[in-house]
Amino acid sequence: MTFDWDKHWWLIIILAALAVPIVQAMFEPWNRYLRYRRQRDAIDALKVYAAQGREPPPAVLDALGGRRFRWQAAAETVAEAATAKASDRRSRRQDRWERRWQYRSAGEPLRRWNWAIFAGAVTLGFGFAWRYAHQNNDAYLIVAIIAGALTVAGVITALLATFWRID
Repeated sequence: MTFDWDKHWWLIIILAALAVPIVQAMFEPWNRYLRYRRQRDAIDALKVYAAQGREPPPAVLDALGGRRFRWQAAAETVAEAATAKASDRRSRRQDRWERRWQYRSAGEPLRRWNWAIFAGAVTLGFGFAWRYAHQNNDAYLIVAIIAGALTVAGVITALLATFWRID
């Protein structure tokens, strides 16, 4: 039995959309490695400044802090050089961004578990549709298999977000 892609061309779009989280999961170790290298280089730079007895620039400290948005740190460094009043505004803005980041990172495990439960429900729905559909139900099986893989990936990332916090 062959699958006729001419009749079900729209499945290609769904498969491509479902492949995005899988591709992101494949590239996440590389992103973590790059973050590790950036922080290691910042620590080496701090050692040089400590040996010389000088104060390190804010960019080195920002790289060590693991900021997600480095362009904001660079913009804030330029704004700091402008005036003291701008510096006060910058510190208030930085505090606001830090509060938002802490609030967002605190709820990350819950968001991951919500995704895993949602993907599991989609898997069960398409699994039942495949089991109880009368004819031509191969599309339901394909979607159920893909949703099942996403469910497994969601549970793994939820477990990692719950028990192994990096930031």
